[in-house]
Amino acid sequence: MVTVLTVQTTAQIGPVIRTNLTGLLAGRYSLGTELVLRDQFSLGLDVDYIARNTSVIFVEGGRPGETLFGGGDTQKRGVILEPQIRWYPGKTAGQGTYVTISGFLGYSRYTPVDWFWGYDPMEWRGRGGSFQLGYQRRVKRFLLDAYMGGTWTKDQSTGFIEDDASFPIRTGFRMSAGLRLGFNAGGDL
Repeated sequence: MVTVLTVQTTAQIGPVIRTNLTGLLAGRYSLGTELVLRDQFSLGLDVDYIARNTSVIFVEGGRPGETLFGGGDTQKRGVILEPQIRWYPGKTAGQGTYVTISGFLGYSRYTPVDWFWGYDPMEWRGRGGSFQLGYQRRVKRFLLDAYMGGTWTKDQSTGFIEDDASFPIRTGFRMSAGLRLGFNAGGDL
């Protein structure tokens, strides 16, 4: 499959190596790639490593609106895989306005740091997808990529939530946006 994708990529644009700059604010360290195909399409894959400290609170019964009680500080560690397909409606694939559809699978584990209840933190497993509009601008070998759209998430964990207002509820629809920085590892632009 890699051989077929390599043969199908356009000659002027090699594989792009990129990182998500906004993910750094959330403790997500991303490394991804994008292969531009013919006919204004590209395929991408981002792999995110999650490493952040957070507080966890438990939800009695696991339903929204039920009584919350304390948990404590934890270290969250995990990984998220995000395959993507992009369509660039302009004349040149790999730059300009695009529409992307992506999915994701994620897993993380919480390790107690300052734990004041007798419960062990749980694991998080989630899946979902995104539909986003974006604009990717190339300057020589570098790329700047801004995007926004909507994300649907299905959280497969129960019984606890992260106690941080900057991170939305993990199940349901929400807005998503970000900024990526990339480098063309292939030919001249």
